[in-house]
Amino acid sequence: ELPGVSKDDVSIDVHQNTLILRGERKHEAAVQDERYYRRECAYGPFQRSFVLPAMVDQDKVQATYHDGILELHLPKSERAKPRRIAINS
Repeated sequence: ELPGVSKDDVSIDVHQNTLILRGERKHEAAVQDERYYRRECAYGPFQRSFVLPAMVDQDKVQATYHDGILELHLPKSERAKPRRIAINS
């Protein structure tokens, strides 16, 4: 979840079995309402790294971003999928 972050402010890289998510939440303009007590979302740059399992096909990783929700699709490689072995007689 990335509320208040534009998709142009997010980058996703895959390098040596590591997925790196970087972005920046911009500081919003000051609120003029006197009842404003605190800000729920922090602002500034952020980064997360995830080590991918060997079975992920890194060339087919896809990302979608809609209404503040970033969704990553990490398909299994063909080698990781089960296959049937024929029995020779």
